[in-house]
Amino acid sequence: MAAYAIRRCTLADAEAISSLGARLFVQAYGPTHPEPDRSRYLSKAYSVEVIAEAIESKGSFVFVVEDSDGTPIAYAHMASTSEVPRGVEGRRAFEIVRFYVDSAHQGRGIGAMLMNHCCDMARQAGGDVIWLQTWSQASWAIGFYLRIGFKIVGKKPFYFGERVDDDHVMARPL
Repeated sequence: MAAYAIRRCTLADAEAISSLGARLFVQAYGPTHPEPDRSRYLSKAYSVEVIAEAIESKGSFVFVVEDSDGTPIAYAHMASTSEVPRGVEGRRAFEIVRFYVDSAHQGRGIGAMLMNHCCDMARQAGGDVIWLQTWSQASWAIGFYLRIGFKIVGKKPFYFGERVDDDHVMARPL
């Protein structure tokens, strides 16, 4: 894991994370989330302004994983949340808002390293539970989250254009 470094993003990273996030979303969900809704979603969810706000907002953390050349290959956005879906139990919750690892780098422990970093940072910020929402058809993601200690605790809708997906809510005590 010495070939990879995790760091917290600054405003100077907003454009790179915007581009990385959009690219990794398409990599993971492009075939199942087609145009024109995909472009509309990407322009809203991964605009430079949205990423900059995530980087600067109080209680929000955006982390990037870089390879030995400094190339961004994964990122996560987590935020303190006062409202949590049914099934998430804790006094101080953090949500994993976004979590992606470039497919060319999967299977090397990068995802586990990044999630452990998120859990450590949430714990240090006083969190006692971390949760996320993932597409119920994303068996690869669900399997990863289950392997690292998350459990399915509920359901939540995900709006993608006219389509409404049934997502799993998964949580893990800290």
